Amino acid sequence: MESKIGFILALIGGILTAICGLTWMLGAGILIAFFVTLGLGWFGGFGIIGGILYLVFGVLSIVAATMIKNPEKVKTGGILALIFGVLSGNILTIIGGILGLIAAGK
Repeated sequence: MESKIGFILALIGGILTAICGLTWMLGAGILIAFFVTLGLGWFGGFGIIGGILYLVFGVLSIVAATMIKNPEKVKTGGILALIFGVLSGNILTIIGGILGLIAAGK
């Protein structure tokens, strides 16, 4: 049994996480430009890495949300949404994954 509410929450959470990752990378790019003038250009690279991770978690959360919509893969999608929600700290994705797991148990 699919979980429409779980799908919607996980999808919104994944989109927001991906947007945050892109924003984080943009901010890190600006910081790199600032730190290069101080001779610390490598320091902004940490922000780029964090932004890439958030972008990847967001995309994988969106994939997990589409799996929650499929009745045959709702359990796998719920588990993945829960994992990537915890890794990214996004409560919407976590709740969507939990609702997907609840729907899989019915």
